[in-house]
Amino acid sequence: MPVTLSVAKHGAEQWRGVKATTAEKLLEGSSARDYRRCVKLVQSSFDENTLDGTHLLEKNHITPSDNGLVRAVYAAYSHHHHLIIRPEDVWFAILSQLGFYINAHAEELRSYFVSHEGQKELEVKSAIRDFGHLAVEMTEQIQANVNDPALREWIFPAFSTTTPSDTIVSAILMMGVMQKYFSYTMMLMCGIPTVTLLGERDDWVLLLSKIDKIPELGEEPTQFATLLRPVLEHFVATFDNPSDPDIVDFWGRSVHREGGGSGPTYLSGWITALCFWDVDGKPLHHKEVVNNRPGCDLKGVLYHRVDTDSIPSGFTTVPVKVNDNGHEFNTTMVAGLVGIQASVTPDDEGSKEKGGSLNTIQPVAGWWMYETDPAGEAARQKEMAELKTEIDSIKKTADWHQDSQLSDRYWTLQGRYRELENF
Repeated sequence: MPVTLSVAKHGAEQWRGVKATTAEKLLEGSSARDYRRCVKLVQSSFDENTLDGTHLLEKNHITPSDNGLVRAVYAAYSHHHHLIIRPEDVWFAILSQLGFYINAHAEELRSYFVSHEGQKELEVKSAIRDFGHLAVEMTEQIQANVNDPALREWIFPAFSTTTPSDTIVSAILMMGVMQKYFSYTMMLMCGIPTVTLLGERDDWVLLLSKIDKIPELGEEPTQFATLLRPVLEHFVATFDNPSDPDIVDFWGRSVHREGGGSGPTYLSGWITALCFWDVDGKPLHHKEVVNNRPGCDLKGVLYHRVDTDSIPSGFTTVPVKVNDNGHEFNTTMVAGLVGIQASVTPDDEGSKEKGGSLNTIQPVAGWWMYETDPAGEAARQKEMAELKTEIDSIKKTADWHQDSQLSDRYWTLQGRYRELENF
């Protein structure tokens, strides 16, 4: 059964995050970049449930977030909210981080994952317009073309708290992790168609066992797993004795915020284990820096500091081609930890607001599929390539930074390149 522990003696505060009312608004707040590229939203986990007519965004107070887990822990620590975490939330955060690393080191890891060169095109077909189901089917195709016979089983969550939507999220995350080795096409055919850790202790033991595979990916993933292990061991220990002073102290050091005022604010608690790489797969953890200025220390493992402005996103994106009975169009699927849900804890002792205030938060996992503009994307990529060529040419010029015209041109080009890169 779930376990709840008291970490601090003060009451819980009301959640002030703005509620998203539509899937489009949630996408805009969670990933402005994907929202700008969205021509039309095709499908998402936040649509109306066709079976019972319920709507996740109508029934729940969900606030957009670029990293639902890290931001929720930070908000709960900094602004005094109860916190709920599922094993899926932690696992999706780990998968998102690994995806950044694997895509940045795809060729180095190619022989580990696959035996083919380039991208192999995979295709799934269905008479039903259910892209979440098609994503799950796509992972079966991936599994049939990778070297590791247990890769899909390892990636997919199988906890007592796992929902059908979680399965789809993990499928899209798997597609994103493997996108350097595969391209994806979905064909539609005509046819008949506080801190509360949810789940059981065994779920968290299973989650802990999943990180045993991570060191197989190289030196940086080995460091990542080293940071994860004591954190997940404490999660398991929380079920054994939630009132143990050492366990309470562990949760009190989740964020260990530093700074503030007019300067930057840093996270230096164990939550930075889930911020090991940025979205380009570059490590945020540097051993020499950690040794000189460490953050949290768990069982002799030192954690790094992360600027709150540098928290990496907790989701992945992957391009998918759709063939709808001969009509082809390009889409992008987005999946991961994309929001923070606020809920009521009735008559909470010590809470400043009685009668059931929104003082409890937890990460939200979800997914979208949206249609893209291939012509616009091709033009953007072409302009970026031309800009990079000219930028590289200027950099090869001796003492270019002392030439005012060249220097001005360089920074103009860099500005435009960053603008296109962030679109």
